[in-house]
Amino acid sequence: MHAERFLFSPIYWIMWLALAAVYIIGLFVPLFDTDPAHHALIALHMVETNDWVSLIDRGRDYLDKPHLLFWLSALSFKTFGINTFAYKFPSMLASIVGFYSAFRLGKLLYSEAVGRLAALIYASCYAQFLSNQDVRMDALLTACMVFSVWMLLAFVREGKRKYALGSALGLALGFATKGGIGLAMPLMALGFQLLYERNWKAIFQWSWVFIGFSFLVFISPILYCYYLQFDLHPEKVIRGMTGLSGIKFILLGQSVERFQGEAWGSSGSNDYFFFFHTLLWSCLPWAFLIYWSLFRAIRNFKAQKEVLTLGIIVSMMLILSMAQYKLPHYLNLLYPYLAIQLSGQLLSSSEKTIRSLMIVQAVVVTLMMGITIYLNTVITPIPGIINQLVALAVAGFILYLSIRQSPVFARLVAVSLAGISITFMSLSANAYPYLFRYDSGYEFARTADPAVRDSFSFYRIYSYTFDFYTKKLHPPLPEGKIPETRWILTDSTGLAELRQAGVKMAQIRSNPHFHLSTLNGEFLNPATRLQACERRYLIERY
Repeated sequence: MHAERFLFSPIYWIMWLALAAVYIIGLFVPLFDTDPAHHALIALHMVETNDWVSLIDRGRDYLDKPHLLFWLSALSFKTFGINTFAYKFPSMLASIVGFYSAFRLGKLLYSEAVGRLAALIYASCYAQFLSNQDVRMDALLTACMVFSVWMLLAFVREGKRKYALGSALGLALGFATKGGIGLAMPLMALGFQLLYERNWKAIFQWSWVFIGFSFLVFISPILYCYYLQFDLHPEKVIRGMTGLSGIKFILLGQSVERFQGEAWGSSGSNDYFFFFHTLLWSCLPWAFLIYWSLFRAIRNFKAQKEVLTLGIIVSMMLILSMAQYKLPHYLNLLYPYLAIQLSGQLLSSSEKTIRSLMIVQAVVVTLMMGITIYLNTVITPIPGIINQLVALAVAGFILYLSIRQSPVFARLVAVSLAGISITFMSLSANAYPYLFRYDSGYEFARTADPAVRDSFSFYRIYSYTFDFYTKKLHPPLPEGKIPETRWILTDSTGLAELRQAGVKMAQIRSNPHFHLSTLNGEFLNPATRLQACERRYLIERY
């Protein structure tokens, strides 16, 4: 079959090299002044204090996500220094494990060809790239969970003790990344498959006791750290409450509170189709094909070889849609299973169907190329006419790939991979670095005298990126207190208050500031960009 031959040809590995180049470039894009820089500072606190037990956020106890990402980041800082690469590198390694796990899971459920294609699709989803650039918990959690599902299914199929131990380890790592969801979702996925197969022997066996015991052993360091930080200190005030148990929170509260919107609000709570339309951009360039594959799988449900992927996709989409707190990156957890489901459907489709899908992909990639060209020539222009011509030539080459004489399945995959690779490479190499000049914390940290970090305070504002890129945690001041340090970072209101308080200023540097995680039309339009920004000031006192 042409499709399977393509997946075992040198072109397949060339595509992986292209994806690897995109991921590597993303390792050096600065951290956003949101969760990535915030998480990096918690890890930096571990390095500065050598306290690997406590999770501390700007001097306060942090009771939300567990330790694994922070530990890995801190170890990476110890190895590579305090920098962007060091923070992102552990998630990159975890993603590689996730890609391989998706391959092995697809091979177990279908065939080696399905596994190979699934790994490629999973690695090339737009938001999977993004999760390795805008690094939160998602790349690590997704990798841990698909590894767990592979280990669990391999244990059921082959019964080997190494897979039982691997299952417990994978579940524990998922739990150590984001709590109960890391345990529940892999078990749900396996449960759907065992019930579908009516494999009662696999369900009722003593080996699950061994897996459960091993899981408890593996998570015991996390539980012990929570016990030391919170359970031993009921007097601590966390989100306005005392007497909180860290162990109870991580075992029961963390995932439930997010589902109910407690403590974090109700973002997207009334939009029950939030994740259905989020998938349209987060799974580019495969989004329309994924919807097609799910429709085809549901329509032909009785003929399905497996329900593990379909079951976990449908159930989690419904559960997440009912949650009071919704964020786009919650969908990342489903990418491996969406990729396996799509791969299975593609490789069982007729050439006529593939030709129709090729038209869809040609349209999607053409639109992506149009947006990419507009982005790099108007919104964040690549400097120099030569570079712009190179970008146009690359886009033309993508279109050529879609119409050249080769097997239609190979063209479908090649044009999709090439399109998303060029799109995200342009974001990583040009657009994001261009826009970071509007992150004042990053810009001031990058350009200021290194001596600033030793006598510095924030006033009325805070910037995670400033602390991270100056490689020092600056404690918050009591509200209303005028800083006595030589250097002060503030906003326009703070500048006026400092002047009114009689602070003598030797130098004032200003920089436009915009929250880059919340891009809007006014900011993206070069003509109105500065109007969308506020001003931030780095002040040197006499």
